[in-house]
Amino acid sequence: MHIRAFVFTLFLAVFACSSFSGDRSNARSTSMGFSTLVSSRGNDAFGINPANFDYSLPVTKNKDVKKKKKIFDPHWEFSVFSAGGGYGSDSSIEFYNNYLKYLSIDRNRFANLFTNITEVFTFRNTILPADKTDVNYDFELKWLSVNYKGKFGAVNFTIADRVGLNTEVNSRDEYLPLTFGFTFNQNGSYNLTDVNMKQSEAIAWWIRKYNIGYAKQWQFKKSGITSFSVGVSGGLVHGFGNVSTYESKLNISSYGIQSINGQNHVDSIKGKQDFHTQSALTDFFTDYNSGAETHFNLFPKPAGTGWSMDIGLAMQIGSEWKIAASVTDLGKISWDYNTITNHDTNSFAYYNFFVTGSDPTYNQLVDDLGGYNSRDTVSTFTSDMPTKYRAGIMYRPSSRFMIEFNWVKGTNDMPGNTSDVIYCFGAEYFPLPFLPVRTGFSAGGPGAYYISLGTGIKLKNFTLDVGTYGLNQLIEDKRFSVALSTKIIL
Repeated sequence: MHIRAFVFTLFLAVFACSSFSGDRSNARSTSMGFSTLVSSRGNDAFGINPANFDYSLPVTKNKDVKKKKKIFDPHWEFSVFSAGGGYGSDSSIEFYNNYLKYLSIDRNRFANLFTNITEVFTFRNTILPADKTDVNYDFELKWLSVNYKGKFGAVNFTIADRVGLNTEVNSRDEYLPLTFGFTFNQNGSYNLTDVNMKQSEAIAWWIRKYNIGYAKQWQFKKSGITSFSVGVSGGLVHGFGNVSTYESKLNISSYGIQSINGQNHVDSIKGKQDFHTQSALTDFFTDYNSGAETHFNLFPKPAGTGWSMDIGLAMQIGSEWKIAASVTDLGKISWDYNTITNHDTNSFAYYNFFVTGSDPTYNQLVDDLGGYNSRDTVSTFTSDMPTKYRAGIMYRPSSRFMIEFNWVKGTNDMPGNTSDVIYCFGAEYFPLPFLPVRTGFSAGGPGAYYISLGTGIKLKNFTLDVGTYGLNQLIEDKRFSVALSTKIIL
């Protein structure tokens, strides 16, 4: 279990809580259960459907002259520091917090899991969940998004950061089954044998996208199809950190454990592990190795470089119906800086040591468990982007009310993504011309189902949206998401 991996994951958790994927920074989408594939427009379409960068707002009828009149049609949109994120687990938010804290486990506490029966039961009964649990968080910070709409179409430029963690935590009976032996010796010491630990896969990362997109909408006057839009966007991806731990197993037995002058002494410890990790970290994370203060840098040297592409289309049918589809985050990242890959399947044995950092034998044991002797710092590795497929339909009977249904399917379980199918339903209503009220429901993915709610202020040149996702999950003390987004229209 690599110490740097634990610390990096904890750092991401703290960063997420203090800062708050594609649509995480979109408060309107958050409040509608992420069902805005069809109705998102301009900057709000980033990461959802690039075809909607170019759009024409609905038309209304002037009752006095009984003629159609176009409402305000913006040309420039600016969005700065829109942010949103979510966190939690299938078990509880309390478990989520405790588990992430445990990832920062120090060397002494880690060794105590195999040399202290009290620590074994504390870890098993107070940290590990009764049932297998998804643990995840992700947030997006959209630094800047600019959308220009002209006669030739629309161009969008966006810079956005994503941080996330996806992992499954085995149930306590899978992770640390009660099959270990516990026996006393005549001299008062005890043996703790056949301790088996089995971890699931965990992936954490921090990436940044420099994205540019183009969309074009065609209008049709004499057709059931009144408009058709196509859009594409893509760009450079910088990865500042990636830590992946694949399913790992450990079998360990400790003999002759006893307290001598207040310190645990072990006669011998033997075991075998099956440990697989890979990581790539930007420079400032290495400060943690010596306990030095980390100096955060907004533009650090990337540990990985890649590309990402979004493709989308939208079709307006008559005045009330619209359909759309998109594929987002097609791409890969190649991690080639400060990389460490580790495939440790070795057996080990250590004798006659105290469980303290001043004992060299103990330090060798912890280094062995951390895979320091089997690290590969030369090899590079690649990871997929969190690709999503989306399809949806919208019904808008008036300019004040609309409902939308989306189908979403991810191709992997990278941070901010799930390979489960998710069904989303959302609605938006304007009781006042400047005041939208939104709600939504989604089923599928981590958390089973979510209820969302949000509102905002919509003026001619400025919008402010706030959204919450998972109100029912918050009541159950499991998961919760929130987002805040702004837009200036010129």
